[in-house]
Amino acid sequence: MVHHQPYAHAYAAPRRRGKKRLIFGILGLVANAIGLVVMPIVAGFIGAVFTAAGGIGVAHLVPEGDSFEASGWSLYTIAVPEADLATATCEITGQDLSVEPADPEVTIATIGTEEYHDLYDVFPSGDQEVTVVCEGVQEVVVAELGMTGTLIGAGVGVVLPVGLGLLALVMTIWGAVALMRS
Repeated sequence: MVHHQPYAHAYAAPRRRGKKRLIFGILGLVANAIGLVVMPIVAGFIGAVFTAAGGIGVAHLVPEGDSFEASGWSLYTIAVPEADLATATCEITGQDLSVEPADPEVTIATIGTEEYHDLYDVFPSGDQEVTVVCEGVQEVVVAELGMTGTLIGAGVGVVLPVGLGLLALVMTIWGAVALMRS
């Protein structure tokens, strides 16, 4: 004959709540720490692929004075042939833009056999017409470098790991609190 103990359920070990959340939160934090090292490399690669896929749009400008339509989502560079680097000076005007001298060691484009080197970087604040007047040069080109790759790279390299890290931290705290209460 089998006798059942009365109130057997009262002696059972209490169920521990929050253990899964705590484990997955900790694993998420570890994965995020690794991701903060790896993701910027991946983001740089993705940004380079999108920039290369978009191509660098190069257009010739008349050195004595010419203009081009600039988009606020792009970076522009004014480039001249290597032979004209020492004598080139340009005046670049627009509604609201930032113009900075660039690294002349950087080759922007090769047209025919002539290499064009970066002279100025132009950062427009919005869509506008930009005027370029240069002296001491025979040829001037403007190259458009799109920002889509940079924005995607920043999203993948910074926003995604930070967002997932915060989610893992919240899950870890939530699991720890639930585990301590049970």
